[in-house]
Amino acid sequence: MGYWSDVHIAMQEREDEAHLAPKLGIDYTELCQLDYEIETDESDEGLIYNYRIVFNQNNPKSILDKIKGLDKNLNVYLDPWEFDDEHEYDYEFEAITENNDYSKSFYKEIENIESLLTLDVKTPNIKQTLYRQIYISIISTLETYLSSSFINRTFDSEENLQRFICTHPEFKNRKFELSEIFEKYDEIENIAQKVMLDTIYHNLPIVGNMYRDTFKITFPNFSEIYKGVLTRHDLVHRNGFTKDGNPVELDKGTINELINNVKNFVRKLVTELEK
Repeated sequence: MGYWSDVHIAMQEREDEAHLAPKLGIDYTELCQLDYEIETDESDEGLIYNYRIVFNQNNPKSILDKIKGLDKNLNVYLDPWEFDDEHEYDYEFEAITENNDYSKSFYKEIENIESLLTLDVKTPNIKQTLYRQIYISIISTLETYLSSSFINRTFDSEENLQRFICTHPEFKNRKFELSEIFEKYDEIENIAQKVMLDTIYHNLPIVGNMYRDTFKITFPNFSEIYKGVLTRHDLVHRNGFTKDGNPVELDKGTINELINNVKNFVRKLVTELEK
């Protein structure tokens, strides 16, 4: 096969990374001629701090010389929101802000989950699989509520948005030249939007700080719910086993307890937010 045939195949394989080219200062055809790996720097909880694009030293020098931000080790560092497609952020943000009745959506979804518990499943293995999916869905429903509530309330109030920007660690750690101030000012709402969308909303210690700092409220105690988050981690990432290799056994009582804890938590949070 010829050189341009190889490039065409690479273009097809990297179609989902097309948005990287303009961020690197090159065009898509040039990107597809490069050999690179995409790595992440992230916390123990899976929160991505940045993406690291590592280029092979055997890449064409004429293209490497064009790449913005390329360091001496042939790495380029991108913030999480720079790596992802702008359209994905826009679509997600629009979907969240269009649903102003997120409390109603939360309770409706919990009601649907409770209905699943009434299913009469005879086979023990299948019943455990059902319980696992229900348990995971409860935490996901809470995450959806927390993200929808936070993003809508923050962007509904200029004061809330200012507090978020002034208190979130991401903005405290960002540095720029004074000459860039107007450029950064024009970007600040988009950056705030992306920081919110990139937040892992089952990381309750971080989310609790965001709620406290932005809305000046007392964030409800989440110690019991966080135990559920850790169990969800075992179900999702360890295929239903604990770190010690023990299977996670679920029953209706355990699931109902989590549902009640989550509903009580949301009720308390709503009370705080509506004071």
